[in-house]
Amino acid sequence: MTVHVGVDGVVGTLVLDAPPLNLLSDTVRAALREALDDFARRRVRAVVIAGRGRAFCAGADLRDEAKLTPADVRAFVDADEAVFAALAGFPGATVAAVNGYAYGGGLELALACDLRVAGPAARFAGVGVKLGLAVSTARLARVAGESVALDLLLTGRTVEAEEALALGLVSSVTEDVDAEARRVAEIVASRAPLSVQANKRALVHCARLPLAEAVTYERGEWARLQRTRDHKEAVKAFFAKRAPDFIGE
Repeated sequence: MTVHVGVDGVVGTLVLDAPPLNLLSDTVRAALREALDDFARRRVRAVVIAGRGRAFCAGADLRDEAKLTPADVRAFVDADEAVFAALAGFPGATVAAVNGYAYGGGLELALACDLRVAGPAARFAGVGVKLGLAVSTARLARVAGESVALDLLLTGRTVEAEEALALGLVSSVTEDVDAEARRVAEIVASRAPLSVQANKRALVHCARLPLAEAVTYERGEWARLQRTRDHKEAVKAFFAKRAPDFIGE
């Protein structure tokens, strides 16, 4: 088995298990996409993705890439992006639990998640420049800023866990990265699902807009969500001093 899939309540887990480096093979890509589609159908609210062993994911298998003909290259790249887009577009939150190598396509896999937590052994690198390629130029600057992206992508240097925290690549560094990722996922899963989706969508959309247009869009989302059942339930729960029962409506 290349990807272990699990669901506990409204939190799903995906664990890459393709030793030694959890490379992005066709089998791994297909398993990830199939699981994410299934999670969405089952209305899973948050997903934790991790890697078993010493790597989170070390990217594509260079042996596969070496076999590509010019006609195959675009399909190969698109297959990776389909996985990253599925993670980024998942209706709930996606949390990367990185406790090992996240290199090349593995860095991109982590960047495609909404949130990232790291263990002490986490290592991040955009290795495209070492291979004569360009990888992570679209997502890294959005996560950590253009200056950090230029530093990492033009040098290809490896960033350890504590520096990744300082650079904003991850939100925390912890000894028990799986438990922390699960804790974060459960927090998000306890929030109003439509609000989680709207916040994800608005952050991406508004980043492309002038401030005034972004604020107008944000106000429109507020007005739309104000009419939902979950908002009304949250207000009732607040005054009743109880936890709200969100159902995504």
